[in-house]
Amino acid sequence: LDLAVDGILWSAFWTTGQRSTAASRLVVHREVEGALVERLVARARAMRLGDGLDEATDVGPVVNRSQLENVDRYVQIGKQEGARLLCGGEIARDGALAKGFFYRPTIFGGCKPSMRIAQEEIFGPVLSVLPVGSFEEAIDVANGTAYGLSASLYTRDVNRAFSAMRDLENGLVYVNAGTIGSEVSTPFGGMKATGNGHREAGRQALDTFSEWKSCFIDYSGKLQRAQIDTKNGD
Repeated sequence: LDLAVDGILWSAFWTTGQRSTAASRLVVHREVEGALVERLVARARAMRLGDGLDEATDVGPVVNRSQLENVDRYVQIGKQEGARLLCGGEIARDGALAKGFFYRPTIFGGCKPSMRIAQEEIFGPVLSVLPVGSFEEAIDVANGTAYGLSASLYTRDVNRAFSAMRDLENGLVYVNAGTIGSEVSTPFGGMKATGNGHREAGRQALDTFSEWKSCFIDYSGKLQRAQIDTKNGD
C-alpha cells in the first residue's frame, strides 16, 4: 500500500499534473479505499509548493494564469457534480505563492465515472477517486473514457497483472509503478482519442518516420507476372 501511495502521488502531483501521462483518476477497490485515501490525503496536504527548480519543492506552478483558472474551474465543476473535496481545491495565495500560478494538490472522493472531472483532461493537480467492487469493474471503469494513453496497476497477483495488461485500453501500462511517462527505448503513444495512432520512440519510431516503398528488379529477361497470375510454378 505504501508503494501505491508513493506512485499515485508522484503520478498525480509531482509534475503538477502537467504531463500527458499524469494520473487524474484513481480506481480503487472499496476494501482498501479508506486506508489508501487516508494516506494520500495526509501526504498531499503536506506537499510543499514552490519553485519547480528548487529540490525542496514537491509541487511547482501550472504553466500560466489561464491554466490556473481552468484547473479551478474544473474543481468547482467537481463540487457541483457532488464529488467530495478531501483536500486542496484552491489557488495558493499565501506569501510568495500569491505571485505565481500555484494550485494546491486536490483530491476528490466518491466520484462517479460519468462526472466531468473523471472524463475530461484537466492537466493540473487534481485526482478523482473512483471506488469499485471488483477487478472486472475496475477494468471497465478504467476503460470508460475517450482517452487511452497510460494506466498503472498495483497488485501482488501476477495473473491479474497480465489480465490488466491485456484488457486495459492504453498504449502504456505500468505494473507496480506510477504513470511515469515515456522511455526512449520503448514505443510511446496512446489508443482511442489519444495521440495520432503512431508510436514514437523505440525501434518502432523508424516506421513512424519512414515511408515504405516496395521495389522489384528482375534479372531473368523473362516476362514477370504477379504471384496470383502464375500456375504450377510458371
